[in-house]
Amino acid sequence: MRFRPTFWATVLALPVLIVLIALGTWQVQRLQWKNELIENRSARITVSPIAPTAIEGARFATADDSALRSLEYMPVVLEGRYLDAPSLRLQPRVLDGKAGVHVVSLLEAKPFPAPVLVDRGWAPLGVADADTRPPTGSVRVAGYVRLFAAPGMFVPDNEPAANVWFVMDEVEMREAFDAPAPPILKFYIQAAPGNNQDASYPLGLVPDVNLRNSHLEYAVTWYAFALVFLVIFVLFHWNRKET
Repeated sequence: MRFRPTFWATVLALPVLIVLIALGTWQVQRLQWKNELIENRSARITVSPIAPTAIEGARFATADDSALRSLEYMPVVLEGRYLDAPSLRLQPRVLDGKAGVHVVSLLEAKPFPAPVLVDRGWAPLGVADADTRPPTGSVRVAGYVRLFAAPGMFVPDNEPAANVWFVMDEVEMREAFDAPAPPILKFYIQAAPGNNQDASYPLGLVPDVNLRNSHLEYAVTWYAFALVFLVIFVLFHWNRKET
C-alpha cells in the first residue's frame, strides 16, 4: 500500500487547500483584532472623564479623524442648556427585554461651536413626549463620547417627518431640530446612568462595548474543511492502481 497522488490532481488540489488554510488563518487574525478592540473599548469606559476641550481639539487634530476616534467611549462631563424642543426617538431599542426608544436632544455646551446631540437614554414605548422633554436651565450631563456610524445594509431609512429614527445621523437630526447643519461636530454624547436624580425616563446607559465575535467558529470551520479535503485527497490516492 502506497500514497501515489497524480500530478494534475495535486496541481488542482493544492490551491484549494492553500485557500482553505488562508481563510482559517485570516479568521484567527480577525479574532485577535476583535478581542483587542473589545478590550480597548472596555478600558476606555472606565477611565476618568476627559475634558470637553480634548474633544474639540481632536476634531481638528488629524484629517482622517483618528484623533477623534481615539476618544470614542471615553467618559466626559458637559455643562450647558438643552434646547427647548421635542425630543427625537431612536427605535426600536430594547432594555431588559422591554421594547422602547432612545431619546435624543440637543445640548448647547462649551467649547463646541454648535449644539451637541445627546442620546439621553432609554424610555419605554408609549411614554408621552412631554415626559421626555429635556430639563430646563443649566444642566450637567455625564456621558460617553460616541461617533456616528454608517447604518447596516438592512437598517431602514430614518423618517424625520414622523419622528421615527433608526440610526443617529447628525445632519438629518440637526435639520429635524431646525438647527444649522454646519459646523458638523462628528460626535455625539451617550448619557451615562444617574443623570436623572429622580430616576425618571429616559434612563442613561453604559455603552455596550461587546461586538459580535464569531471568528473562532469561522476559523475552526475553515481549518476543518481543509483537514477533510486533505483526508479525502489522501484516501483517494492511497493504494491507487496504475492503469
